[in-house]
Amino acid sequence: MSDRPARRLGRVLLTGARGFLGTAVRARLARAGIDVVAADMGDAPSGDGVVPFDLMRPAEIAALFAGPPFDTVLHCGAVSGPMVLADRPADIWRINAQGTADLLEAARRSGAGRVVVCSSVEIYGTRRRGILDEDAPPDPPGVYGASKLAAEAAVLGYANGQRLDALALRLGWIYGPGRRTPTMLDALLRAVEDGRAFEVPAHPADATHYLFVEDAVSGLLAAASAPAPTARVFNIAAPEGQTMDGVVDAVRRLRPDSRIAFAAADPSTDGPDGYSTRRARDELGFRAATSLSDGMARTMQAPGSAPVPPGS
Repeated sequence: MSDRPARRLGRVLLTGARGFLGTAVRARLARAGIDVVAADMGDAPSGDGVVPFDLMRPAEIAALFAGPPFDTVLHCGAVSGPMVLADRPADIWRINAQGTADLLEAARRSGAGRVVVCSSVEIYGTRRRGILDEDAPPDPPGVYGASKLAAEAAVLGYANGQRLDALALRLGWIYGPGRRTPTMLDALLRAVEDGRAFEVPAHPADATHYLFVEDAVSGLLAAASAPAPTARVFNIAAPEGQTMDGVVDAVRRLRPDSRIAFAAADPSTDGPDGYSTRRARDELGFRAATSLSDGMARTMQAPGSAPVPPGS
């Protein structure tokens, strides 16, 4: 981490402000008293203060940048996972890949400061084992991962060729209070809350990569405020060595009467064992701070479980 003072965020544009991650980022920035223009796709509920725009319409993206230049742009707006719009792959590409390129161009034209783009560890795919760092060859397993990789390529192109201060973050599997996108973890926690038995479609030794939402926010803001990172792409992921058995143990400690079994007789041979965050630690000062036990407790004990819709 540089000894130089942290970079000032200044005036911030936050896209995807109603999504799972964007909602948490907006709340953190509000607590810090930072000036934020919040934007998201879709019609805005009355009075929520979010500017509507469409990542498939370049003119609407450009309109976000029509005022004074933003000092920082946090681009959380995207299709948020391979399970979202799975039957509309062309739209996934338009939103995640082309939409990000159009946003980078609007940022360049307006004279914006640093742009931080949310990518995903999905770009690595499932055919490599071990602990993967940012130099591991990408192998996206579908259009979602490929669209995130294309967004990263746009970041590198604008950073190297257009001198735009842009970074991309490969985020792990984000969880926590407020997530509604259907996932195995969501199904497990809902079954436990309802007193139903649940069979985990995995082996206890299978690797997991769950990143608590507040750690994801910290990673995003660390990237935005790092004074002089030399790299452009960073893993923002959970600590190495997490297993599915650890997830289930954390749940059982909270709900000893839960009825959870594992479906797989043998460990999976697919996917990495974890993602190295050394680069993010050294250059951004990021380290995930929330244990599985604490993250699961905060998720299950959150009042109401009324998560925001899955993400734009």
